Amino acid sequence: MAYNESEYAAGREILVRVCNVQKTFARGAEVTRALKDITLTIYRGEYVCIMGPSGSGKTTLFNMIGALDTPTSGRIFIDAVDMAQMKASELAFLRCRKLSYVFQQFNLNQVMTALENVTLPMVFANVPAEEARIRGMALLEKVGLEKRWDHRPKQMSGGQQQRVAIARALANNPALILCDEPTANLDFKTGHDIHQLLYDLNKKDGVTILCVTHDHNMLNVSDRMIYLCDGRIERIEKSSDVVIRNASISRKVPKEDRK
Repeated sequence: MAYNESEYAAGREILVRVCNVQKTFARGAEVTRALKDITLTIYRGEYVCIMGPSGSGKTTLFNMIGALDTPTSGRIFIDAVDMAQMKASELAFLRCRKLSYVFQQFNLNQVMTALENVTLPMVFANVPAEEARIRGMALLEKVGLEKRWDHRPKQMSGGQQQRVAIARALANNPALILCDEPTANLDFKTGHDIHQLLYDLNKKDGVTILCVTHDHNMLNVSDRMIYLCDGRIERIEKSSDVVIRNASISRKVPKEDRK
């Protein structure tokens, strides 16, 4: 069954709108068009995966939506607010309060404990120290690491570090968590555990997640997949219309279309 945006959007609240976004990089006389007229919508409470080959524009789009870079042209709205109209202080507030990030390399402060890493965003949000400590411990408990609150990154496995990074991403109750290849540096089992954790955060806690990934297993926990190719959206599919077998993907074929 072909994906129908109007049908899918019925009754859903828009969180992010990307409108005719283009991104061009110039290196001397060489010009690269990384994004070419991207238009898409992300709805509150859904789990979306962006997929595509290397160089397709996935990370560039991630950076645009995450307010880490600006489009060459086009507009991006978060909660109906045009990011291009925001002042530097307003963008800083957006990154602190409404957006949060989980990266492939974890990006934890190596001299801080797990609890200190988790509460660091709360420091920038001016949360009182005792409240931050209580919330930080609750978040570590949510990701199963409350007993390792005083461990530093070098004392933790890759999977544990990624769990700390996810707890940190939840610190200020963001509207959207952006994940950039969150399982790329993990073994299969640990990656599966991270998939399940993100799935639970999305389905049980209503956290909106946008994930850039090469990991086909991530599709098991997502609502939609957006496929990029050469800086353009090639297609959008619902997870319910996709079958995953041995890390390869095939689209479901309705009975009436089978021969």
